[in-house]
Amino acid sequence: MAVGFIFDFENCTECERCMIACSLAKTGKVLLAESRIRISRSWPKLPVISVCRFDSCENQPCIDVCPVSAISNEDGIVRIDKDVCIGCEACVSACPYGAIGMKDDIAFKCDFCGGDPACVKECVTGALKKGDDE
Repeated sequence: MAVGFIFDFENCTECERCMIACSLAKTGKVLLAESRIRISRSWPKLPVISVCRFDSCENQPCIDVCPVSAISNEDGIVRIDKDVCIGCEACVSACPYGAIGMKDDIAFKCDFCGGDPACVKECVTGALKKGDDE
């Protein structure tokens, strides 16, 4: 299974529905700060979409920089073990896509919703798709 996203930045309306869907899926609430995908509005320029790129992230530097091996690649999905994470934020700095956040001194990021990302299902413009959808 290919793991990752395809972006059509020109179709993104910056509506943040993907962020809402993600935060609902992960926290049960609309908490945009805890969404694993972030849209940085930059109209009239194209938006910046911050989310883990999985397959297209060369060398996955977050894994190598973690001093306690809390980050691993399991079948293409890069995961953070919150029980092992010490909150050092090294992964936050190492991520080339700005895709890792912190909450209560624990790192968090997209885990691709087990292969069925909530954000993709909520994107009505087709700006965000699963990598194997094309």
